[in-house]
Amino acid sequence: MKTRFIDSRNCQVLLPTIGNLPLADRLENCLCKINDNHPKYIGFFKKLLKKNSKSIRSPSASLRLIGTPLDIVQIAYVADRLINTGGWEFPDPSPSRLHIGLNLNNDLSWKVIVPLQFLLKGWGDANQGHQGYIHTITHNVPRYETFDQLYERQMKDEDSYYYVGVTGRNWLKRLSEHVSEIHHGSRKSFHRVWRESMGMKNVQIVSSLMAINMTYDDAMNWEEKEVDRISSDQYGLNMIPGGFKGLRYLHKLGITSKVRVSPDQRERAIEEYIRRNPRKGIPNPFIKALWENDDHYLKVIAARPKTLTPNQVNRIRELYTDGWSPEKITEEVGALNIVQVKRVISGKTYSRMR
Repeated sequence: MKTRFIDSRNCQVLLPTIGNLPLADRLENCLCKINDNHPKYIGFFKKLLKKNSKSIRSPSASLRLIGTPLDIVQIAYVADRLINTGGWEFPDPSPSRLHIGLNLNNDLSWKVIVPLQFLLKGWGDANQGHQGYIHTITHNVPRYETFDQLYERQMKDEDSYYYVGVTGRNWLKRLSEHVSEIHHGSRKSFHRVWRESMGMKNVQIVSSLMAINMTYDDAMNWEEKEVDRISSDQYGLNMIPGGFKGLRYLHKLGITSKVRVSPDQRERAIEEYIRRNPRKGIPNPFIKALWENDDHYLKVIAARPKTLTPNQVNRIRELYTDGWSPEKITEEVGALNIVQVKRVISGKTYSRMR
């Protein structure tokens, strides 16, 4: 198909192919209509093509992206083979993106986000170098039917989980490998949460391509920054720090023989280590740091049904100081049993609750 705006090859390697839906064709038609007929955006995409061509020798792909007030949104109904495509304006200009919402069934939806300039002519080979991506798994998301629901849907942070990754190959190829590992029972945190989410209602998975054409060093630095930013708390699914920080961590544990290894070598080393140590696993520095945080510790302890609350622990200590027997204390505070009370008194448990 001859096109005015989209680079067919870049669309082929960066966009999903679900049921052979003509996503790229519909995207091209939408760009032509907006560029030629929209009163506010006549010539808009011609300007993006010009920016792509002029910046092709830029050392950084991120510097080539320009802020615009317009995104493109597609909603695809896979079973019905229908695609709705249109523009979406927003008040705070950032690099224009393509949002593809795929309603796979009544319980699961998948949203793909790709910076639009990657898909336009003049960019060059978008599949060259390393690519960085973020996957988000969100619960309690109703099926979307309109552009507004797809684009503006508000979600609670506690309903979302994040995974940051880089690959020296193609991001969708790497995603297909993740999916294969999920179906084969992988025990990695990202794979486990995805697998468990498949049995829930109203789940949305968002796959965002964030960066392309990166060198190895740029990719490691990008991943390290992004994991620290969004995936290093209880909602993060990365098992180790990102980038060079994570590579140093794996080397320190003896999982890799050297610090500088490729993303594929890193994943193979982790898989082999887990295979050889199925019960041991990889020490997770993020979880360790969380448990060292008193606020997180108290929040988790209080949420467990068979554990004592901070008030119960303090009351046990007060009553013991006043000379109460463990038997009477157990009855008074409503503890699970006398052993639980004795372990508090001896300091074997709840020692951080003061």
